[in-house]
Amino acid sequence: MKHLLLPALLAASLHTAAQSATALYDAAATAYAAGRMDSAKAELDRAIRQDPALAKAYKLRGDVLQHLRNPEAALADYHASEKLDPGDPRLYVSRSALYISEGNGKAGLREADKAIALDPKDADAWYNKAWALYQGTDLDAALKSVRKALDLQPEFPEALYLSGVIKGARYDEKEGAAEIEQALKLKPAIPGGLMSLAVLLYEGKHYEEAISKFSQVIATDTTELASAYYYRADCHYNLKDKEKACADWRQSMRLGDRDAAFIKKNYCDTDANKIPKKPNRKRRQTTIQF
Repeated sequence: MKHLLLPALLAASLHTAAQSATALYDAAATAYAAGRMDSAKAELDRAIRQDPALAKAYKLRGDVLQHLRNPEAALADYHASEKLDPGDPRLYVSRSALYISEGNGKAGLREADKAIALDPKDADAWYNKAWALYQGTDLDAALKSVRKALDLQPEFPEALYLSGVIKGARYDEKEGAAEIEQALKLKPAIPGGLMSLAVLLYEGKHYEEAISKFSQVIATDTTELASAYYYRADCHYNLKDKEKACADWRQSMRLGDRDAAFIKKNYCDTDANKIPKKPNRKRRQTTIQF
């Protein structure tokens, strides 16, 4: 009669394995929240070995792999999670983020729409949709989507920043700058945020405020130094301070800016009080780190 006990023993064994997999998942989620991606992945690998049907473990491992810059493996895990649980809206939020970060706005938009269909109150899904639309240069639709994200989560710094950038792209520099400034108060470390704010102040002809912000960029950021010096120089030029303007244009030139080199040769090294045939500088395209 011992064989009659086997189903019960098997059920108990499966229950124990599921409990163990859930505990490993919880440990992985804690490591992920703390930014310990390698530890999170190791725990998730073990959890999936324990319970290959644990959909949320595949989804979270996909998120980890996305952070570890392994998009192909992340997509494979998202597909595995979808097969096990196609009704998880956060899965589609994660997959939309991956597509957007890879530059595939159409796929990102499609995934964001799937998430919204399952959970219309997910601010991240609306933010991702706005990002995908911004990536596709549909500024009006992008603004509507990011405003929806902010209706759901008013203190969402990345959404405020994106809204400000979109408004700046629509030549509403004043409102755009105000929203970017608000976003930076909530999250000062938004990549490129300070430079974007400075440029909008410059484009709105608030030159003294812009000088202050460009000075902060120059002191703290190395990614756009040549442009920061160029713009700060142009602020000084518009305020009729040739000496300070030319000091900055010389710095910009040393960092490889060709427009600055032209101005240095044809204005700074002369007695002219106006730049002859001033370069028609292309409007800066803000790059946002998703």
